Amino acid sequence: MADSWRTVLLGAGVLLIALSCLAVPCTVPAFAKDAAPALVNDAACPPCASARPRCPASAQSPSQPLGLAQCIALALRNNAGPAAAREGLAMAKAQHRQALSAYWPQLTASSSQTRLDRDLIFIYPENSFDYTVDMGGGPMTMRTTVPEQRIRIADRDIGEFRADLGLLLYDGGRREARVREAEAGQAAAAGEARLTSLQLVHDVTTRYYGVVLARALRDLGRETVQRLEASRDVAEHFYKGGSQRVRKTDWLRAQVGVLGLRSLLAELDSNVELAESALANTLGLPWDGRVRVADTELPAAPETGDLDGAVADAYRLNLDLARFDAGVRAAEARLDDATGEYLPVVSLFGSLSTVTNAYDGGLVAEGERTHGATGLTVELPLFEGFRTQARVEEMRARLRQLAHQRVLLREGVALRVKDAVLQERRAARQAAIGAETEAVATESRALTERAYREGLVDTRELLETQIYEAMVRAARLRALYEAQAAAAARNLVAGTEILEQLREVGYGARALP
Repeated sequence: MADSWRTVLLGAGVLLIALSCLAVPCTVPAFAKDAAPALVNDAACPPCASARPRCPASAQSPSQPLGLAQCIALALRNNAGPAAAREGLAMAKAQHRQALSAYWPQLTASSSQTRLDRDLIFIYPENSFDYTVDMGGGPMTMRTTVPEQRIRIADRDIGEFRADLGLLLYDGGRREARVREAEAGQAAAAGEARLTSLQLVHDVTTRYYGVVLARALRDLGRETVQRLEASRDVAEHFYKGGSQRVRKTDWLRAQVGVLGLRSLLAELDSNVELAESALANTLGLPWDGRVRVADTELPAAPETGDLDGAVADAYRLNLDLARFDAGVRAAEARLDDATGEYLPVVSLFGSLSTVTNAYDGGLVAEGERTHGATGLTVELPLFEGFRTQARVEEMRARLRQLAHQRVLLREGVALRVKDAVLQERRAARQAAIGAETEAVATESRALTERAYREGLVDTRELLETQIYEAMVRAARLRALYEAQAAAAARNLVAGTEILEQLREVGYGARALP
């Protein structure tokens, strides 16, 4: 009898530990993972105050229970991740416009006003020279000496207004290469913004169902404790009624088991709080914000679909591949930029300047104050220590490296899709088998309870069936959660299903990239 009770108590302990472990993986790591973004939000608030910062402190906790789509829309509006990604996209667009500016003429205007310590003077030195004059009697040489002269050429206050015009005519294709590089950077930034939104959708989805799982496990734990308490009360009734079926030691051990399970229920309640805190943090709510989920049950496992089709979709839609291809295009543009350094640069220039001065003679006399110039500049690099050659070789090696890395990236994307699909299939099979097992376990527990009242089975068998039923139901709940998590992971690698659904219903449309 002692071994039997030890087995029952051990089984009850394993059940509660299993229930706790089911909920913790989907709450604690997620909460810890969001700690850094929360700090970023706080740090980003003051500088971007004029741009309506996505600050958790400014978000309000929803008063009504939220569905999954509402949680995703709320996260896309409040979480700082998509907002930061959109700023990155705005920076890329600005860089593209900077590159396009090279096609336009460059016009600059400048003005200066200078005061000298004295008037500007030109000193003509003393000079003596001879000249010959033929006056009929033969040439006669005469010597003349001009003393030193101080000639004023400008007033001490000099103002100048100047306009310069430059137009690049040819630079060996470097200008076009830089525009292509900027376009590739813009495409990469757009992919980054979209990937950030998809990652946020994945996080909200897994944490939303994590809350549903934690609540379901807590309810299951409470229900199990209530059944054990009822069994304990029946055993107590039999013992105190003088029945020989139950001894005092059996009743006391049942009492200890119930009390032990009650203490473990506190951990399940804590898991619910952790899961809700992780979800609230992902939604961009303040640290003390609360959120309630509308769903009380985990949905059925989704259809997994064809693995080959999922991999093909990933090759077509995966944002990591799209960003990588944008990086390849940027590297090709940088190669053309480096190759252009071998070619000459031709540009047209012009300038117009005028001087203001109170003096009306010398260099600033009327009619001499405005000057214009125009010309053509040709620059041809002749020797720069083989720098251009080394740069071209670097860019070509970089392109070959990217070609090899793309093969690895495609393999990695396919493996991620395969892993998600296989996990979906496994979870779906476990959920289907779990449903059948749960039905059998429930029927077995009900029959055992009736048989216990008739005295056909002992207390140990009754408690075992109650605990086994709870374990089977917990395993099925975990399988349903893992199926949803695997589907979210597959959508993150290749899918845009959730974002398209949000656009259809209008949730968070302004927040989507």
